[in-house]
Amino acid sequence: MTDALPRHPEQAELVSTDDHWALSLDRLLPHPAEAVWAALTRAREVPAWAPFAPSRDLDSPGPVELPETAEAEPVAPARVVRADPARLLVLSWDRDELRFALSADVTGTALRLTHTFADRSRAPSYAAGWHLCLAALDGILAGLDLPKVTGEAATAHGWEELHDRYGTLLEEV
Repeated sequence: MTDALPRHPEQAELVSTDDHWALSLDRLLPHPAEAVWAALTRAREVPAWAPFAPSRDLDSPGPVELPETAEAEPVAPARVVRADPARLLVLSWDRDELRFALSADVTGTALRLTHTFADRSRAPSYAAGWHLCLAALDGILAGLDLPKVTGEAATAHGWEELHDRYGTLLEEV
């Protein structure tokens, strides 16, 4: 992983929910909830850390396009399902759900990202990708000028090693 990215432990939770899987990653971010919320929802800020570039701010329910880059075509339907400022952002992305839950912590903000999906075999890939995205989110909030960490650029930041470690971590589930 690039030394410029903030380091976070490799930990995740994977639970079965009916015919889906819910992968959760928790992070304590030393930033106020309002700043985290802005980075999660402002269309101009999201591409710096996320695997998509939203067509609009994500601060209100309704349809949204989530292509990989601002120039790319959207590959799947998406929608902001719920947007409670500085508390909860829920997106549907194709058949998956992304839930970003925030709560104030004495050191900043506790963030729990839960990605719900159908194919259990994708869990290590999603965990590795979100690990990098959340590290980039932390770095961007700290004012760091970071390179892209998603898509093909993820391999330069240790995605393959993270994938292997999360595969081992999650294989017991």
